[in-house]
Amino acid sequence: MTHRNACSLSRRLSALVLLAALAACLGAATPAHATWALVWSDEFNGTTLDAAAWNTVTGTGCPSLCGWGNAELEYYRPQNVTVSGGNLVITSRAESYSGSNYTSGKITTSGKKSFLYGRIEMRAKLPVGGGMWPAFWMMPQDNVYGGWASSGEIDIMEASNAMTSIAGTLHYGGTSPNNTSTSGTYSLGGSSFASAFHTYAVEWEADTMRWYVDDVLFSTKTSAQWYSSAVPGNARAPFDQPFYIILNAAVGGYYTGCTSSSCVSATFPQQYLVDYVRVYENIANFEPVVAITTPVAGTSVPAGDIVFEATATDSDGTITTVEFWNGATYLGADTTAPYTFTWTGVAAGCPAVTAKAIDNLGGTATHTIDLTVGAGCGQVGFTGDPWVLPARIQAENYDAGGEGVAFHDLDATNNGGLYRPGEGVDIEACTDTGGGFNVGWTNPGEWMEYTVQPLGTGSYTLTARVSSLSGGGQFRVYFNGIDKTGAVNVASTGGWQTWTTLSMNVSLAAGTQVMRFAPTISGFNVNWLELTPNWTSAAPEVPGAGAAAVLRPCHPNPFNPSTTISYELAAPADVTLAVYDMAGKLVRMLVAGEPVAVGAHELTWNGRDDAGLAAPAGVYFCRLEAGGVVQAQRMTLLK
Repeated sequence: MTHRNACSLSRRLSALVLLAALAACLGAATPAHATWALVWSDEFNGTTLDAAAWNTVTGTGCPSLCGWGNAELEYYRPQNVTVSGGNLVITSRAESYSGSNYTSGKITTSGKKSFLYGRIEMRAKLPVGGGMWPAFWMMPQDNVYGGWASSGEIDIMEASNAMTSIAGTLHYGGTSPNNTSTSGTYSLGGSSFASAFHTYAVEWEADTMRWYVDDVLFSTKTSAQWYSSAVPGNARAPFDQPFYIILNAAVGGYYTGCTSSSCVSATFPQQYLVDYVRVYENIANFEPVVAITTPVAGTSVPAGDIVFEATATDSDGTITTVEFWNGATYLGADTTAPYTFTWTGVAAGCPAVTAKAIDNLGGTATHTIDLTVGAGCGQVGFTGDPWVLPARIQAENYDAGGEGVAFHDLDATNNGGLYRPGEGVDIEACTDTGGGFNVGWTNPGEWMEYTVQPLGTGSYTLTARVSSLSGGGQFRVYFNGIDKTGAVNVASTGGWQTWTTLSMNVSLAAGTQVMRFAPTISGFNVNWLELTPNWTSAAPEVPGAGAAAVLRPCHPNPFNPSTTISYELAAPADVTLAVYDMAGKLVRMLVAGEPVAVGAHELTWNGRDDAGLAAPAGVYFCRLEAGGVVQAQRMTLLK
């Protein structure tokens, strides 16, 4: 809320939102990455306010700051602050008390809990009505740089009256009246924030602040925009000192446009319900390590009950739980080693089962194995879906389906013994850039298949990463049984781990199809295959689609932390809009086959995946399917 001393005292405190930040590995003693770890929270699950964390505020601000500097009309009373039903309840009432016509509640963590940087987060349902002014905000614990607003103010969320929009604001500059501010707003398109619970958060870093509603980024401010007149040489001031949290519901005041009881139209009592307040800090953390040991990846198991066992370790903490997933479906979890789970009544098919280890700081690691259960399910893509082009496909990630279906190898043994040991394709460790695995021991008559989905009809560059100790070899690449490359010769590179790339053009039609990689002369290894379109902006439209949909270039691009994606529809259509990485794997589903009206549309990708984790820096593709059109745009996420 805005403190005004004839201006307005901002009370927006925002809950720290988790950022997943990757750090470069500088040595054995350097943590692999940093994790937003929960350092304090109040879930309001009891029956009384936690006096060790919160203070209740009493009065009107008089005599030094009557109306709290904002011409507010309420008298704050501890009796208006309760905890019940899993919520903090701040109740505003129309009642005469000590010269005021309204009472309400206000609490702070001043002197008890203060924070410097992190993610501050609150889940709440707002009061509503003319004259209501709920806020979630922060003030400096020690006013290091002088009086308001030279020492700053962070407003995470404040709203007024009909609650159809909220604001996030910074106050800074000189001591009032020489103060200034910068803010951003967010709306639900006409709906009220008082109709349901929403999550409000701020990510506070030394040089950047970001505001979110329900994890949608709506405002970003940097140290280039704020300052404190008290220390002109300190670019990070005033937001480089600890701040404490404030929650309150004002009645009337400058922010509402209502400074007398005559214009307050809310129906009382009103309740400001807060489900929780959470604070996260960026703490260095090694990722845990997890591996499914039973069953062995790539093996066939009978239908029925399947017992899974996993090992998990954490070098700088403890494992709290290991979860088991079938694709996106949660199966169960175990909290003690050995980590086991029995999946009962499993039908024939080709599931991909993942073990997800979670450590005590929230760091995660996963290991996925693919299985053939019973009679299996025929041939499917390695991830269960086609590789959406453009993509780099690791050679060892051939389709699931087994011998004679997804691959053919002349002997039943994996001569390298790694990655998919239960199948005959020969896979070994690779020392090429990026490490991982490669396929070796190639022989004429063998083949591997990959289900792919080109974005559009046109010319693609097919690149193969290969090596040969001596003598070289030869291969062909087929799409739906048609030889698209002819014989491609592999020359000697002087070593099995001395790699080179071979590139050729292939003409592909849009739509799902099977790519077969077939050695015709032995004597080489293959690390990966990459397919990229030979166009630079949007992919060609599917033939006959016309201009039913147009995907526009995203902006900004490159970006950090978010970019705006826009598209236009010439007619109503079911829209699928998704973000894929360079491996062709789905990162974020933005619109999932939903009906969308004619016209221009835009939305923001906040650089996070479907699990809410920050995506690593790199190149991504935004893919639009609508009205028979398939289009894609390249975008680059910076860190």
